[in-house]
Amino acid sequence: MEYLDIAIKDVVFTNETIELTYENNKKEVVKKTKEGYKDLYNAWLKENPMFISDKFKTQMRDLTYASNGNATNLNDINNFLSENNKVKAIEFITYMRTRDLTFERSKWTKK
Repeated sequence: MEYLDIAIKDVVFTNETIELTYENNKKEVVKKTKEGYKDLYNAWLKENPMFISDKFKTQMRDLTYASNGNATNLNDINNFLSENNKVKAIEFITYMRTRDLTFERSKWTKK
């Protein structure tokens, strides 16, 4: 996931891709495949795993398992990240791009 500090201007969902257009008019295309979801997992969840306080836990789980090739979760995340669900899908993408776990991490840090 590129351009994390630049707002999203538009998102187009197809059966095969997610095309993001940023405010600087740069575009990024994510394939809706195991490899594409692995890239999103690495950008969003590898270093910052899901916390109990997170929104979109179901989609985070689906993304994680889809990145490992689970067909059911791949189908579920593909259905979620679609034109038919555009408002919630964009909300999820925006949430994941701006997710800040500073407060949650502070509760788990040994003192």
